[in-house]
Amino acid sequence: MGFYNQIQTIAKTPVNSATLANPRQLEQTALSRNPAMIGNLGAQFQAVYQPLPPATDASPPARNVIDMSDAAAQAAMKRAIAIDAIADQELKAADQMLTELQIAAPGTASMIGAQGSAWLVRSHAYTQAALADSMRLRAIDLANTGADMKFNAGYAAGTRQNAGTMMQQR
Repeated sequence: MGFYNQIQTIAKTPVNSATLANPRQLEQTALSRNPAMIGNLGAQFQAVYQPLPPATDASPPARNVIDMSDAAAQAAMKRAIAIDAIADQELKAADQMLTELQIAAPGTASMIGAQGSAWLVRSHAYTQAALADSMRLRAIDLANTGADMKFNAGYAAGTRQNAGTMMQQR
């Protein structure tokens, strides 16, 4: 149990590090481990990564790519929250198995088998937690790509407007 408690302490080490208000809210939701928070993610995502640019600022194909990138990024973030919640449930199941082991007769084969099963469930939970972190990182990469396209669409719209204004002045 001492070894397990050390692992639990490490696993619960806070990893959040955003400092600005909007990214902090998005990060809190993404790391919440609470599926009930998934509904908040869309608005928080837009607050950080900007909404889809209007049709006047980007071509339909560019808007399609931006929209799909945003959708994939948000889906990955939402799935990561769900996987974290699943991992938590698996850890609870493993805890229950280990608790039941404490009342089993020492040295029995069933006790050894149950202990192995508990550690296997725990191992799966940690693997799922790592997968969730990987999905979050990929989602952020997708979101950043979408944000770059949005910023570029805005710059292109500004350039078109400036070029139009220059031509009118001639």
